[in-house]
Amino acid sequence: MRSRNNETGLIAGALLFALFSVTMLILYSRNAVSAMDEAAFFLVTAIRSDGLTAFFSFLTHFGGGTVLAVLGLILVIGFYIKKQRDNAVMVFLTLGISEIVNEVMKLVFARARPDGFHLIDLPTSFSFPSGHAMVGPAFYGMLAFLATCWLQDRSWSRYVQPAAFIFIALVAGSRVYLGVHFLSDVLTGLSLSLCWYFLVRIGYARWKGRQHMVAAPTQQSQSR
Repeated sequence: MRSRNNETGLIAGALLFALFSVTMLILYSRNAVSAMDEAAFFLVTAIRSDGLTAFFSFLTHFGGGTVLAVLGLILVIGFYIKKQRDNAVMVFLTLGISEIVNEVMKLVFARARPDGFHLIDLPTSFSFPSGHAMVGPAFYGMLAFLATCWLQDRSWSRYVQPAAFIFIALVAGSRVYLGVHFLSDVLTGLSLSLCWYFLVRIGYARWKGRQHMVAAPTQQSQSR
């Protein structure tokens, strides 16, 4: 019953963020995102400070391709060494699919970066949707989920995933603060990433369930 309730929650999460993703894509296609983008830039301009700029300039690197590729490679190799191939595949798919889809979408929409507002060098890639918001969140969310499973006997493990999602929001938000993405870029990327996160979680749970069903009869026959 508990596993069924968990899957229902995961499906609801995937549907919610899928709906939000579709909404953002429709708004963008109808040129209806200008108001939110301008409001976001107005807000971050009002709160900018040397301290916040230094903080977000550092934090934004954790959503970059180099950091994610290195962390992903370390995890995949580590899982294979420990013979946890299902975890290795899950990490690979979480990062790989997000990156491929993001690159394709950038080429399709070909939105120019915001200019004249940025605090760091503008990336050479297109703007919509944000790669930092689309690739990193699914990866860090999955990492937090696995960490929670490993540390489930610790009382503080319940805080791992909430802390991870706060971190994800800050990394994604750093792109607007630093002026290298529009808010609509970030919201679209983030909603797509979280939809993919929930879908991978659903697939992972079902795979584990099948493994358990296959292992149970074997264990019963051995006990006889």
